[in-house]
Amino acid sequence: MFGLSVITSLTQAKAKLDCEDFELRGIYVSASDDILNNVRKAKNLNINAVVIDIKNDDGEITCNLENPKIKYTPYIKDIKQLLTKLKSMGIYTIARIVTFRDKCIAGFTDKKFAIKNKDGTIYVDEEKMSWINPYDKEVWKYLGEIVEATAKLGFNEIQFDYIRLPQYKSLEKTSICQELQTKSKTQIINEFLDFIIPKIHVYRVKISADVFGCIIPDSLKQSALSSEKLGQNYVAIAGKVDYICPMIYPSHWPAGSFGVEKPDINPGTIVKYAMGYSNKALHVKKNQSRPWIQAFTATWLKRGHWKEYKLRELQEQVDALRMLGIRQFCFWNPVAKYEF
Repeated sequence: MFGLSVITSLTQAKAKLDCEDFELRGIYVSASDDILNNVRKAKNLNINAVVIDIKNDDGEITCNLENPKIKYTPYIKDIKQLLTKLKSMGIYTIARIVTFRDKCIAGFTDKKFAIKNKDGTIYVDEEKMSWINPYDKEVWKYLGEIVEATAKLGFNEIQFDYIRLPQYKSLEKTSICQELQTKSKTQIINEFLDFIIPKIHVYRVKISADVFGCIIPDSLKQSALSSEKLGQNYVAIAGKVDYICPMIYPSHWPAGSFGVEKPDINPGTIVKYAMGYSNKALHVKKNQSRPWIQAFTATWLKRGHWKEYKLRELQEQVDALRMLGIRQFCFWNPVAKYEF
C-alpha cells in the first residue's frame, strides 16, 4: 500500500516534530474551517504536515492575526484553536504567504503598493493578476507585519510562495522600469529575504520558499535565463532559508525535458532527473530541499500527454526522491482534494 511504504505512522512521527531529521510529508490545504476534515481524508498519504493559506493567492489575509492594522476575512474562524488541534494530532504546521502576487483587493492590500503601468493603471500579468512592488520598502514593511503576526500564532514554519516577479509579460513599461535598470530581480528578492528572515527566526520559526523547478541549475538549457526573469536564484535562496521547495510537477515540464517526450506520463523519471540536478546544485545540503510533487491530474494537456494521478503515480514520485536521499516533500493539489 502507498501509505505504508511512504511513511511511518503519525503516532511515531509526533515525537520527531522538533528534530532536525524530521521526515516531513505534507499537503497543501486552502483556508477554511474544513481543514481537519481535509487532513483526515488524506490519511492514505499518511501525511504529518499541512501548508495552510494565511495570505492567499488573491492577497487576502485568511484569519485574525491579532494585529488591528491587518485586515482579514475569517475563512478560518479560530486559527489558534486549529493549530492546537493539528499539533495534538502530530501535525507540523506551515503558513503559506503568497508574497508578491496580489489582487490588491479594496480593503486588503493597498492599491498604492501595486506595480502600475505608465498611465497609472494597475499592471496585470498574462493570468490577469496584479503584483505588489518588491522594490518598494513600504511593501516590505507590510509583508513584515504579516509574517511577524503569523509567527506569533505558533506556526512551526512560514513558507513564501510567489517570491518572484511575473515570468512572461514584460515589466519594461511599468512603474518599476527604472528600478529594473539599477537592481536586478534576483538582487531585490535576495535583499527582501535578508530583510524578512530575521523577523521570523527571532520567534524560532522555520522558513521555506517555493520556487519554479525550471530554475534548478542546468535542469533545462534556459534555466539560467528563467532564474534571471523570475528573480529566483536557486542556490542563493537555498542559502538563506531553512528549506527550498522546488515545484517539480511532471505536468509542468516541457516535452523533451531530460529526454522524456511526455513528462506527465513518466512522473518518477521526471522527479529523478529534476531533483538529481537539485542535489548537484546544493551538494551536501541536499536535505535542505523539500520539493512539491504532483497530486493532481493535468487534464489541460493535449490528449495522450497526460494520465490520471492516483496513488501509484504519487508513489513513483516518492520512490524517486527516496532513491536520491531526499526525505521531505509536500503534495500539491490546487483544490486541496486528496481522496485517493
